[in-house]
Amino acid sequence: MRLRDKIKPMTKINVTCIGGGHGLGRLLEAINDFDFVSLTGIVSTTDNGGSTGRLRESCDTISWGDIRYCLSKLSKAASTKSLLLEYRFDKLGDLSGHSLGNLMFCAVDSICIRPTETVQVMREYLGIKANILPMSDMVTHLVSHCADHCYVGEVAVDDHVNQGINTLALTPRVKPSEEVLHTLENTDILFLGPGSFYTSTLPSLLMDAVIDVINHNTKLKIYFITNVQDEFNNQYDQTHYQLGFMRKLGLTKTVHSLIPRHRVSHFTDLCEPYTIADLPADTSGRHQQPFYRDQLLELIKPY
Repeated sequence: MRLRDKIKPMTKINVTCIGGGHGLGRLLEAINDFDFVSLTGIVSTTDNGGSTGRLRESCDTISWGDIRYCLSKLSKAASTKSLLLEYRFDKLGDLSGHSLGNLMFCAVDSICIRPTETVQVMREYLGIKANILPMSDMVTHLVSHCADHCYVGEVAVDDHVNQGINTLALTPRVKPSEEVLHTLENTDILFLGPGSFYTSTLPSLLMDAVIDVINHNTKLKIYFITNVQDEFNNQYDQTHYQLGFMRKLGLTKTVHSLIPRHRVSHFTDLCEPYTIADLPADTSGRHQQPFYRDQLLELIKPY
């Protein structure tokens, strides 16, 4: 037997990222080229604004916008398919403001049994190797409970977030797909964030089955990627507060925080374990991709 026949192929590290919008898309983009990683993104589907919100009202469908953005970031830059996915109609009557990608999702969804299958069809169409999963196949809305008011819908939750959120929930209460649970059961490393804490990072964690499977995965390492800039400009931006909120949802496993050096505060010691990293912001206030990619590699490679 030749030596090369004795060498077993390296087992890939199963990395899963939970979030939504630009934060998740850029995170997936940064990890996607690591050839030793099997990558999955679990995407929040509670957005009810813009083109996505209009389609939710007319088609009774899950939110496609964040999924579309993630697939766009994972597809080849400036490819025709990627450009079509992000094309937005203007001055065309009822089509104005709609993303062509969102309409494509609705069209494919009309001939598929479940949204999860719709996403897989679109992923194959774009030639994307990473797996993308909607957090649930069922339609649901985000609900926040503040001191004196209840706000229904992601847009309303965002608009009133500075009032302070006591509890966050989904209505109706929905369940994750079997694909989501199977992925989390077999995940080695789980990244939470970055992005809007309440409306991107947390929605998937509001399903009890997701929390249960995370807590019972004994090999799992969890990293919470904090935003490179403040989101709320108050105490709700503090990492220790956000970690405490996740624990209130039932998350019992240790969460390791990744904190940009310029966001270190006198509360940081309450966030152990943590890594303080040089993660500057780009012109859009998001992680600069070269620094971001190198730091993610440092977290994943030792596994």
